[in-house]
Amino acid sequence: MHQVLNPSSSEFSGDNIRLGSRGDSYDEYLIKVWLQQRDSNWTYWHDMYVEAMKGVKHLLVKKSNPNGLVFVGELPSGIDGDFSPKMDHLVCFLPGTLALGATKGKTKAKAKEENLLTFEDLENLKLAEDLAKTCFEMYAVTSTGLAPEIAYFNSEGYSEEHLDGGNKTSEYIHDIVIKRADRHNLLRPETVESLFILYRITEDSKYREWGWSIFKAFEKYTKVLWTTSPYFLPEEETKWRRFSWKLTLYLLFQNTKRNNSLSSFNTEKSSTLYEDP
Repeated sequence: MHQVLNPSSSEFSGDNIRLGSRGDSYDEYLIKVWLQQRDSNWTYWHDMYVEAMKGVKHLLVKKSNPNGLVFVGELPSGIDGDFSPKMDHLVCFLPGTLALGATKGKTKAKAKEENLLTFEDLENLKLAEDLAKTCFEMYAVTSTGLAPEIAYFNSEGYSEEHLDGGNKTSEYIHDIVIKRADRHNLLRPETVESLFILYRITEDSKYREWGWSIFKAFEKYTKVLWTTSPYFLPEEETKWRRFSWKLTLYLLFQNTKRNNSLSSFNTEKSSTLYEDP
């Protein structure tokens, strides 16, 4: 996804292709808008989503060394340029988005029962689960259990030492690189959103377990009564992120017997949950 659109010419500017900041929402909303508007015959939203995901898988998905974590990198100079193994925390919206696209917002069991899962859908669901693990390991690899804003991955053509997350017990301590400028957490909700969606779709309890681990880390290391620190975000932005993060965790741990199909959940600007009757 190119990042900048010229409003005068309606043409893309620059060559940077990535799913991080400034481009993440577009890819996320393609499938979510289609799921919410399926009765309106807006099939072009779904078609654009399918094409976008094919491009992501072909150009941006790689595996780390030495343990093979699946991650989504960037092409800062375009398709013909060098690959960068840089993954923003923002990209952790993708596991949930891929899962929604694969099952059309239904649980995996119901999608199988209705014979909705194609081979490509199953591939995308597997990719969603692999990426969700990577997003969780971005938390678990640090000494605090809090993910960085940006992670890099040791991989073919890229390797850095002495910039690990600090948790020496992590299996992936040598896979994930965290540069000093990126060692901060902004209460972003993308990972817990994907864990929530994957839990609802797969009904696998490990996503709740990962969410609980993340919650405990935030409870231990970020809870404060007051501060005069110049590093805190402006009040309104911080308030919104806290709200999104807490709401998503609440839904992840909500005891629900509903078997309705999950259509869309969004933590950016508004938080909505749609379920088909």
